[in-house]
Formats: sequence, structure tokens, C-alpha cells
Amino acid sequence: MNSPPVYLMDCEQRCAEGVLYSLARNGCRVIGLTSVSFFPMRFSRHLASWYSSPTLSEGFEEYLQFLKSLPEAGVILPSGDLSVKFLARYFRELTDAGFMLSVPGTGDLETLFDKLSCNRACAHAGIPVAKTWSLSELEDDPTIIERLRWPVIVKPTALAGGNYRKVEGPGELEQAIDYISGLVQKESVRLNESGVVIQEWIDSGMTDNWSCDVFCDSQGRIVDHVTIQRVRTSLNEKGTPTSRMYCGIFRPEPRLLERTEQLLKAHRWKGFAHVEFIYCSRDQEFYLTEVNPRLPGYSYLLSATGHEQGWYYVADLIGVDYDSQGKDSGVVYFESLRYPGDLTDGVVNAVRGNLDISKLLSSYWRAIFSRDQVVIDHFNRKDLGLTFGLVLFNVRTFIEKAISYIRRRMLKHGFARKA
Repeated sequence: MNSPPVYLMDCEQRCAEGVLYSLARNGCRVIGLTSVSFFPMRFSRHLASWYSSPTLSEGFEEYLQFLKSLPEAGVILPSGDLSVKFLARYFRELTDAGFMLSVPGTGDLETLFDKLSCNRACAHAGIPVAKTWSLSELEDDPTIIERLRWPVIVKPTALAGGNYRKVEGPGELEQAIDYISGLVQKESVRLNESGVVIQEWIDSGMTDNWSCDVFCDSQGRIVDHVTIQRVRTSLNEKGTPTSRMYCGIFRPEPRLLERTEQLLKAHRWKGFAHVEFIYCSRDQEFYLTEVNPRLPGYSYLLSATGHEQGWYYVADLIGVDYDSQGKDSGVVYFESLRYPGDLTDGVVNAVRGNLDISKLLSSYWRAIFSRDQVVIDHFNRKDLGLTFGLVLFNVRTFIEKAISYIRRRMLKHGFARKA
């Protein structure tokens, strides 16, 4: 295929890894952009080359000049939320420089990516959401706290969904607000421009976490979609589930697609959307919790089951015909080969008493003898180099964490000095 290169922003991230083989299989010349030197994709034969980039979180202007300095323009495929925000802000300058990209307009992106404004937009459209308040609303009307249905959660409006604190009563609220406020003020996430909200807790378990993953073409039409139910997620230290999926299944749920389509159409969406929902058995209702303008971390699951959304993104921009033929059921996913991941975290959570280890093991046993397609992240027999790189990356991460833990223990007991 005689076509421009495809630049994968932040190619060290999971969502970028998951589309590499799909892009290469369809004839794309894939070039990685990353601020790190050791990353799993570097070991893949499907990565044509890579460039060392500035760290996007440290400043948009420097990254813009870096892109303009590349030897040739091409398709820019975003990875994380911040990369989409960057591309939306500099869309005109980049397209004038010859680059091709498809992202929502800045206004629509800010509305749906920010959890507070997204909550308001959903409520206005009649899409069920949990009751949510900003800190300023609580300051203006302190009686809101008296009317809250406890427990509640305190969370950022523009950071990953796992960053939250569950609060059982008024006495714990101030400490939780201080903690989350500290998170959003960190230099590493300042460009996310996140606020803090208080939201009523939706009574749910791991299997009540759902997502609808879609791709919208440059005309704003949803051309690929799938709904996924979590079987197992990561857990925080208190045992409450996060949105990161360790095990999941494809399960059609028309209500999720209808609400996703309604919301995205109203905001003229383009590109990827990873929309998360929580099911409340008490209310027998799905509540929309957030819209992420990117591929999910488990993008390899989509690519491996016919939902080649990374390729659709590129094909749509370069004018090549493509056809979505992804499965909507009969698929089981395990994030087994990552650290942390399903197996490593499973052992930790079992020791903490937050997970029944027999249920974890039995889910693998059932999958082996089922007729479902089993997807292991990240194992691709046609790209063993990436799998090998991931194993090396896991070993390195484990050693670094072990050394850090030992050093903290030594500092605590007076056996080492602070650097």
C-alpha cells in the first residue's frame, strides 16, 4: 500500500500496542512516538521505526513543534486522553502541515470528557446518571451534604476512572476531598485541567461494570461498536472495583449502544469513544459514568475479534474502503500477561481477602473448555516479539517495585538514608 506513515502517539501505552498488528496487517507503515526508550512495542517486527518525542504532559507547544519537525507528514493516531485533547486543540495547525487526524471538536470534547459536564449533558438528554455535585456547589449550598445518600465517591473530573475515594459518611468527606484535590494538582496531570466532584455511590459489583466501545468516522457515523461486561476488574486497597478490566465477555446490550449513539451524535463526535456504564440491580438501570475519547486499554481485544478500530481510523482518513465484521458475543478476555494484571493482582487480592482465588482459576478452566474465542492480553502468535517485549517489561517493572519496596522498609526501620 502506497500510503503515508501512521504515527502512534505514546506507543508505550497498552491501547497503542493493541492496534499495531492490525495496522501492519493492513499494509500500514507504523512509526512509534514515545518519550521512553524501553517499551514492549520496540521488540515487534511490525513497528517500522520510532522517534523519541517530548513528554506530552510537560507541554503542548514543544510537542507540536516536534511533530512539525518529522521528516514526513502522515496519519496521527492518538493513544491517551491527553493526546486527543492536544490534537483537538491544534487540529488546524496540524492539518495545515499535512497531517491527517480525526478527533472531536474542542468544545464537544471538553463537554464529554469532563465528568461533571458530561453528567450534566447526559441528564439534559434523559440519559441516566448518578447525582453529582462540584465542590463549588457544595460551598454555595452546604445543605447538600445533609441531603446526600451515603456512601458517596469523590473523584477527579478528567483523570482515569480508578482514581476515586469511597466515603461512608460526612466525617470522612473532607479527607477524601483533600486527597483527590492533591491528585489533580500534580504537575504530571496539570494539562488534563481536572476538577473534583462528589457523586452518589452506585451500589454495584465487578460484574456490573460495562462499556460500549465505538468508532465514529469523519462524518460522525458510528461504524463499529461492541458492548462488554466485566467479569473481573482491578480492585483498590479497600476492595472496591475500578473500571480496569482484567476479565470480560462480549455481551450485546442495546440500551448501552442507544445511549452512546444518542450522546455522541448530539456532540458531533469523531474518532474513538470508550463509554463506561455501571448497572445498579437495585434500580435495574444502567448509569453512564464517563466518556473517554480514545481506544480502551484492552484495544487488543477489539483488534483480535474483528473490531479493528485502529485500522478503520486510518482507512477512513486515507480513503480506503473497510468493513466492520467484529463479533458481538462468544468472546472471553483475560489480561493475564501484564504486570499488574489478572493473575498477579488476583493473588494479591486473594491474600487481602477481596477475591476468591478459586473463582479466578475456575474462570480460566471454563474458558479453556468453552467454544468461545479466548483472547489473552497480550499474546499474538503472529507478533511474538511484542509478547516477548512485554514479558521483559514486566520483569523490569517487578524488579523496580521490589527495590522500591525494600528501600522504603529500610528507611522506615532506619537501615538506609534518604537520597
